[in-house]
Amino acid sequence: MRFSTIASLLIAVILAGLAVYGAQNWLDLERQQFASDLLQRQSQAEAEAKPENTIVVANEAISFGERIDNTKVREIAWAGDLKPEGSFDTVDALVVGTTEDTARFALTSMAPGEPILASKVTDPGQRAKLSTALSPGKKAISIRVNDVLGVAGFVLPGDRVDILLTRKDGKGGSFVDVLLQGVKVLAIDQIADDRKDKPSVVRTVTFEVDTSEAQKLVLASNVGTLSLALRNVASNDIEANERITINDLNEFDVAEDLLQAAVEEQNSATEEADPSLERIENIEMLLKNLSDGMAEQIRGVEQKINEQEPVIVEREVIKEVVVEKEVQPIVPIIPVKRTVGVIRNGTRDEYKVDANNSENGEEEETTAVPEETSQ
Repeated sequence: MRFSTIASLLIAVILAGLAVYGAQNWLDLERQQFASDLLQRQSQAEAEAKPENTIVVANEAISFGERIDNTKVREIAWAGDLKPEGSFDTVDALVVGTTEDTARFALTSMAPGEPILASKVTDPGQRAKLSTALSPGKKAISIRVNDVLGVAGFVLPGDRVDILLTRKDGKGGSFVDVLLQGVKVLAIDQIADDRKDKPSVVRTVTFEVDTSEAQKLVLASNVGTLSLALRNVASNDIEANERITINDLNEFDVAEDLLQAAVEEQNSATEEADPSLERIENIEMLLKNLSDGMAEQIRGVEQKINEQEPVIVEREVIKEVVVEKEVQPIVPIIPVKRTVGVIRNGTRDEYKVDANNSENGEEEETTAVPEETSQ
């Protein structure tokens, strides 16, 4: 009895040990299989995420006219299938050699990490010149300026400016027109680097224009004075070309931001004011607008009158005309006789008298001619 019990316990212990050992081996196998599957999935995901395309970018800041070599560019992975047009896949495709005959030069400034495009570099062996930086159909033309006309040297390559023309009107007055708007500045003096960020007093400014704009600039530089007005870098507005004359200098203008602040202050004060005062101010504003409109129309009429060419009126030659007087024929006056009867001593005598003198009341001596009387 005692032996059988001990044997049963031994068998139970052995079976339990075998069960534990088998379970441990199974768990180890499962862990290995799980780790293997995990590594396989990770490697597969990395392989799928790894891009096959590459692109060449600037490794450092590159200025206009600078030579491109292996130290200034590098390759980076490009995840997408769509790449910028004109980009390079490898550095070897960009830098084809180390001699001057195969060297490339930058046509524009590039920042670190910016993709290198074919439009931004020259062909192998071609020097970086201003003509290679011109857009198709455009020309470069330079005008002479000074520190005032050139915005005190704050105009830099890559900026856009408006060109103003000041000239005489032939009558002792002057006027200003906006000749060109949004013209691109290619270079100042002999500097075409658009990364130049320090202002300097320049003597010439080179613009990118078309043929007609170049003709206007050449003519304008000979008939008047050209000035530059620097535009905002993001401004694409086209403003109306209004001629400014000496008469416009009499108008009082206020900065737009100050005017807006004054209007807002006036509106807030009006809301707290008496309604009757508000009506009076509205009437005054209407009258002011009406007077300003009439003044503007009068100036326009005066300007048109001044611009009209004088009209030459030929003096009419006055000829003396002799009018012959018409001579009226003399009609003889036939005297009219009237018969007057006079009774004397019972006898009636008749006399012939002049009727004209009698009618006019003139007293003249009348010759009576006796006629035969009836008894």
